Amino acid sequence: FHLDQRVGKEGKIFENDISRKGLGEIQSRSKREGVNNIETVLGEIDDPLFPRKDLDMIIMVYVLHHLEKPLEFLDNLKKYLKPEARLVIIERNAPIRGSHYPDFLTKSQVQEMLQKTIFQMDRIETFLPKDNIFLYKLPGH
Repeated sequence: FHLDQRVGKEGKIFENDISRKGLGEIQSRSKREGVNNIETVLGEIDDPLFPRKDLDMIIMVYVLHHLEKPLEFLDNLKKYLKPEARLVIIERNAPIRGSHYPDFLTKSQVQEMLQKTIFQMDRIETFLPKDNIFLYKLPGH
C-alpha cells in the first residue's frame, strides 16, 4: 500500500503470496481503501507466477528468509523483469529475539545466496535502523 502512490494511477502493483488467506486480506483492504492498482497473484513455492514479463522492479520485503526453495524462486524472477529492472531485497539487519518470525538472514547470508544466482549486486543501503536494502540487477545492465 505504501507503493500505491509511488507507482501512480497508471502503475500496477502485483502482490504475490502462496497464501490465499494473505491475498484475501490484501483484496479486502484494497476494496476498503479504494486502491485500484494492486492485483493479487497466487504464486508457487518456487515461482511467483507473475502475469507479466516486463516488470520494472521486484521488491521482496522480509520474504527471502521464508522461502522453501530460495534459489529456484530467485532464478524464476529473471523471466518477469525488464532488462534494466532491479531486484530489491529488504531483510532485517539482525534477528528479532522473541519474535514469531523465523530469524532473518544476515547481510552475508543474503549476499552468499545471491552470488549463486544470475543477479549482480548493485549496492546495499544501510540507512534504515533495522533493515538492509539489497539492490541487484541482471548482468549487462
